[in-house]
Amino acid sequence: MNGSDLPDDNPKTAYGAAKVPLHLLPPAALEAEAWVMGLGAEKYGPWNWRGQRVSTSVYVGAAMRHLQAYWSGVTLDSESGQSHLAHVRACMGILLDAAEQDMLNDDRPPTGSRLL
Repeated sequence: MNGSDLPDDNPKTAYGAAKVPLHLLPPAALEAEAWVMGLGAEKYGPWNWRGQRVSTSVYVGAAMRHLQAYWSGVTLDSESGQSHLAHVRACMGILLDAAEQDMLNDDRPPTGSRLL
């Protein structure tokens, strides 16, 4: 954002505009993901991926299963009762956080020659 794109001339506005735009995250998506993260905390312990390394393949596989279920017309996960899309977000959030915390076992296959 440049100065002319700001909604007001308060100096705090320009400072804030340079920060991560967390206000752009959709509340419904955050709430759905939080419900799934809460269920995971009950089942596996809160922040478990920060206490023990996690493997990329486990979370990519889970996210893909949830995405395929959603793509196949199933909106809610039968075990949790929550949106399959919220489960996908939770999986991706764990991967991002584990990577940031250096707790990710990156077991992706070698890079192939056919990239999208």
